[in-house]
Amino acid sequence: MIEINEEVEDTVDRALALVEKGQIEKGEAIISDLKKDHPRSHIVHYGLGVVHAFKGQNDEAIACFEKATDIFPYFLEAHFNKGVAYKNKLDIGNTVKAFKKVIEIGDPEDSIVKQAGNVIKEMERGMLKTEGIDLETYLECQKRFDEAFSCMEKQEWEKAIDGFKACLIKGKKHPQSYGNMGLCYAQLGQKAEALAAFDKALEIDPTYEPAILNRAIVESLEEGKTLEGSEMTSVEYYKDFSLKKRDLAQYLLEKLVAP
Repeated sequence: MIEINEEVEDTVDRALALVEKGQIEKGEAIISDLKKDHPRSHIVHYGLGVVHAFKGQNDEAIACFEKATDIFPYFLEAHFNKGVAYKNKLDIGNTVKAFKKVIEIGDPEDSIVKQAGNVIKEMERGMLKTEGIDLETYLECQKRFDEAFSCMEKQEWEKAIDGFKACLIKGKKHPQSYGNMGLCYAQLGQKAEALAAFDKALEIDPTYEPAILNRAIVESLEEGKTLEGSEMTSVEYYKDFSLKKRDLAQYLLEKLVAP
């Protein structure tokens, strides 16, 4: 059952109009007050999601949009805006999933459905241009990468290497896979293989800092010695450092000396 309340919907609309004019705090306060009396209103949760989106808080926006679609699964605008928030986070898999949901449940003639389709087509063209593979292949490779990374976190080094190799069969332009393979080889004491993997990552992207830093560490190891006992820090380099122009080395140094 969903709550239908025209007064609530009108109030959310007025609050979002304030948000669009830059009066974000005022609009947020109105919708937050509504939530106290209408916790099961999909419109209220949607409104809060839009507020978070305006504030650049993508994770919080996604949580609100998901709450709205949990209450009302056919809420096109919530699915669409969830896709936009995931796109802002560079989460390609969930972006595609959200926009495909819009296409699945919406009227093909609806403008928001057409817009969702256009976004997917644009992503497809971009993927072919930058990675040389189609979107479905990329998502398949990403799934394999995530599985291999899970093995790596469990210190299943050989299994992780096999997984990263499987990821690279079709998605060859993926320095992250080569970089992680290098770490796995280093954990096994296979210095030459580790350095070769880092070099492959840097052939694809000479500025890929994780491979640059980790290669320097492994280069200093004696042959046969492993990284065992060294603490590994997991980062999403392109999302959190490259695009935001943050320095990975500085971040790791600050983390090392932090109290």
